[in-house]
Amino acid sequence: MLKMNTNAAAAIAATRRAVGTPRHVRLRNGAPAQIRDVRPDDAKRFAGFVSRLSHASRGERFGRGLGGVCSPAMLVDLVNVDGVQQVAFVATARVGLVDEVIGEARYSLSEDGEAAALTLVVADVWQGQGLADLLLDRLMDAARDAGLRRLFAEVPSSNQRMIRFMQRMGFIAGTRGAERPVLRMERAVTSRQPPAPEPGPMELVWRWLNNQFFQFGF
Repeated sequence: MLKMNTNAAAAIAATRRAVGTPRHVRLRNGAPAQIRDVRPDDAKRFAGFVSRLSHASRGERFGRGLGGVCSPAMLVDLVNVDGVQQVAFVATARVGLVDEVIGEARYSLSEDGEAAALTLVVADVWQGQGLADLLLDRLMDAARDAGLRRLFAEVPSSNQRMIRFMQRMGFIAGTRGAERPVLRMERAVTSRQPPAPEPGPMELVWRWLNNQFFQFGF
């Protein structure tokens, strides 16, 4: 039975995701994009996103059996998430006169309620622009707010590009071997460091006195 994460951080995170404020970003090529929660009205956009993925990218994300068309039932599952057991974000960009989905990141809560399995994919023509980093950062923020301890992914051993990316982002690979076609990549969800407090008047005076002491050699 799935253990629900019911702490205060998870409740706050679920409320924040329900508001759905997008995060505006700029990619390496200068193109603007936004990262936001997936919505039920994204079904058509998500279908177009899947159809534009290369055969390799689509297979790595959804399995080799999926063609270029998602079934209606699959689309319903992809764009309807509860924000607690499953969290999903999409990256969108203006292409011509329409907004297109150009990337997706999501996690599904594990049975112990302390870890989650993640998936991430970026449209082939948008790869290499830093979008995967931004999507993973957004997903990590959500996991942190929800009080999770670990994120992990099952990555095919043949997907060297994804393995290198995840290692660069701090994930550790499990034991590699010819008998292991899939690697488990795992990373701890670290707490945010609180910002340093602003110095008070007395601390500013003390710093000034210290500077005078060293300046004049007292």
